[in-house]
Amino acid sequence: MIKKSARTLLAAVTLLAFGAPAAEAAAPEPFSITENIGDHTFTTEGALNPLCPDSGTFTDELHAAGGNASGFNELFRTVYTCTNGNTFSAQKHLRLVNENGLIVNTGGPITLSGGTGDHTKLNGHGVGTSTFNPATGQGTANISGVLQLS
Repeated sequence: MIKKSARTLLAAVTLLAFGAPAAEAAAPEPFSITENIGDHTFTTEGALNPLCPDSGTFTDELHAAGGNASGFNELFRTVYTCTNGNTFSAQKHLRLVNENGLIVNTGGPITLSGGTGDHTKLNGHGVGTSTFNPATGQGTANISGVLQLS
């Protein structure tokens, strides 16, 4: 009886391990986002283009902030809304320093996650840099990385 149970267990483990081939995930694809910080618009290139043609708008929600004289850290949750109505989300960690009166993000990690429409399974990561002029309220952010659509 013990031998039969052991054989049954071995057969089950073998089927689980070697039975059906696992589905392969799609290969990560490069993307880039350029944000106009002053008017909260963005454009995309690469893997995001088919899902988010042309451009769109974004909203940043500050979730945490802190720093000292050498720099400032901020955590934003961002929702991107494409011109076709689809949305996707990001979490942005910014490391900000003052360089000659400009606020510069020296390179913080970005995590993309799903949203609505064609973006429900989107996930990815990258790095963002930015320059913002507080005197004019204008600036540009550049985000690049890789993402998977499924």
